[in-house]
Amino acid sequence: MTTLLRSERARRGLRATDLAQEIGVHPMSILRWERRERLPGPVHIHALARALELEPAHVAGFFDDARPTAPGAAGHRGQALRGLRWRASVSAARLAAEVGVPASTVYNWEAGRARIPAERITALAEALGLSAEALVARLAAPTTVLGRPRPPMGPLRRLRHRARLSQARAAAAAGVDRHALGQWERGAGTPPLSAIRRLASAYGAPVAQVARAAGIEPPHLLDRARWRPGDLPGVIRTLREWAGLTQGELARRCGCSTAAVRTWESARVVPSGRMVARLELAFGLPAGALQAAL
Repeated sequence: MTTLLRSERARRGLRATDLAQEIGVHPMSILRWERRERLPGPVHIHALARALELEPAHVAGFFDDARPTAPGAAGHRGQALRGLRWRASVSAARLAAEVGVPASTVYNWEAGRARIPAERITALAEALGLSAEALVARLAAPTTVLGRPRPPMGPLRRLRHRARLSQARAAAAAGVDRHALGQWERGAGTPPLSAIRRLASAYGAPVAQVARAAGIEPPHLLDRARWRPGDLPGVIRTLREWAGLTQGELARRCGCSTAAVRTWESARVVPSGRMVARLELAFGLPAGALQAAL
């Protein structure tokens, strides 16, 4: 049986061991959750949500039909409570204080491990800004899993999803932490060029495409179609910098001195035909591509 948790994990190209490592549990725990032999608690629900980049309420919904709910049991199902609480911008601790129960009780209601007693409905409704009747109706809805509205997927995050990489794995490839990558994907901050190059390599996408997705307009000299005669010094410098090469590293690839590269970029000397061919090889360009900039 393919469960929702297993489907989400597979869709992101994660093995059970990968997901287990990200949330700090044994791989067997992941497999037991997927087989419905065990149910994750609130802490692991939130950890799974972070790893899969889903809302915790959505992840909790994966296990709704596996929660033990005896027919005719007293009280109300609480799986929809988390979404209602988030919509009201009320923390679990604050809701627990207003209702007069421990925060763990609220988590148990939301996870489906306990039913909400009828005598708590009025206090819950007041804390959530609802009438008691409206709260009961929403709790009784068969598939109500409400959560915070998810923001639209930005272009940088879309590239990562196309590459089937988790945020943690992409961040590791870029040499940054998940928090930094998450900020860039939300448009809060600009990644350095070195990180853009690493992300482009990890995503299998052109550097210019990743730069645009991160809100950086790449220089026009990266576009071969825009090269004009006399652009060669700027083209060499731009291609070198966006390839992450120093002048010395480019010189070693071309079999010349660093001073020679410096004179090419400063337009003091035009590289010979043999060196132009080596530059094309160094930058991965087709033969004759640099002729347009000579």
